[in-house]
Amino acid sequence: MPEGFKIPLTLDKATKAFIGASATDFATELGIIVRDVFRMRFHKWDSVPEDVKTLMYEKLEGKFELLRTDNVLMEYVNSRLHIQWKRSRGVLSQHWKNNGGKTNPRLARSNMHGDCRNQDDWNRICDYWESEKTRKNPETQLPPSPLEVYYKLHYNAKKNGWLNEDSRIIYDNICKHKEAAMARLNTEGTIVTTAMEHDVERKAIKSVCGRAKTIQSAWEVGVGPVLRKKDNWMKSAVESSQRDSTENEDLRNEVTELKEELKQSNEKYERVTEFLSRKYPDFESTISTNDAGEDDGLNGLHNESDNTI
Repeated sequence: MPEGFKIPLTLDKATKAFIGASATDFATELGIIVRDVFRMRFHKWDSVPEDVKTLMYEKLEGKFELLRTDNVLMEYVNSRLHIQWKRSRGVLSQHWKNNGGKTNPRLARSNMHGDCRNQDDWNRICDYWESEKTRKNPETQLPPSPLEVYYKLHYNAKKNGWLNEDSRIIYDNICKHKEAAMARLNTEGTIVTTAMEHDVERKAIKSVCGRAKTIQSAWEVGVGPVLRKKDNWMKSAVESSQRDSTENEDLRNEVTELKEELKQSNEKYERVTEFLSRKYPDFESTISTNDAGEDDGLNGLHNESDNTI
């Protein structure tokens, strides 16, 4: 790119989200900035100092045309930074759990994730995850964020990240649905509580995942984990049922074909009989008195009649 060139950003008025090729560049740059600039010692987005957020805005300004006086645009940028921060925290949290977690905190501390800036930051977030504060709020009894649940079920930092490409695409689409819904609520002046945000996430998950519901698991659509080993019986049962259904359908088709052949044969016989009755008036009385041994003669008449009709 020419020196001083900055990538323009286009904000869709309807969805309040960036569109076009620059949207992908922006998402990639967000991940880099959060990883390289952001210190994960802050446990809540609201506790992140303004000077840290400002530094991230300045980093984005170095590559994009970021009009910081545009409140709508900056509101979207801030929400994307928040989501990327939560996503990065989720990766670190899952790594911590996979390497000891609360069952073996010493082991977890000795296995710092590569995206964490230093051991001091890692120790701070380990302190937080080991504390009582990370458990469910005893007053509200609110469950973990549905989006976080989906992420944890489909992303494994220890096993090459996402379970598959579809999971990653679905997660990104869920985030976009949530961002659009949150933007509408903000535009309406609605004060969004944690419970409301969780409800928005649930609806976004069901909206995206419910479009192509499969038998991937026994879990409710909206959580959508991939098929577990212990759930293989579900797939086997469905496949068996599908095979039985196919075989039954084949048998029904064969019976239908046989019925049609029999019908055609009867109709042909009736035509032949009618023809012979007209040509040979004594045919009906003759055929009723003939024994079965004279079938060959009748077959000959059938052949003759076929050529005549």
